Amino acid sequence: MIFDRPTSSELIKAVIDFLETKIKHELPAHLAFKIRITNNVLGMVQREIDQGEQLSEEVIEVMSNLINSDEATTKKLSDLIKNGDLDLTDIKLKELLVLLSKNKIAIDNPNYSTYKKLIK
Repeated sequence: MIFDRPTSSELIKAVIDFLETKIKHELPAHLAFKIRITNNVLGMVQREIDQGEQLSEEVIEVMSNLINSDEATTKKLSDLIKNGDLDLTDIKLKELLVLLSKNKIAIDNPNYSTYKKLIK
């Protein structure tokens, strides 16, 4: 890759830090709250850049094995469940759904208390 430093992730972190330390405290409460929302969204983007590929690959590998397909997508999985082609009592399906949820929460909100329990 021709792009080296700062990385996209580092740039996002710098924006988050700037908004948090330099801007947020100079604003009225309602705007400071909007900065907090903005920082949460930027954090999600940063985590997806840093971890998204690995977390997706984990799920796709398990999903591919479960549905016996190289074209494993959450849409295909949901269709198989909806059509009754996958048994909801199947332990491998339950493990996949937990992994899928855990990996999504790792990006969306890793401070979520249930996520912290799942990763222990």
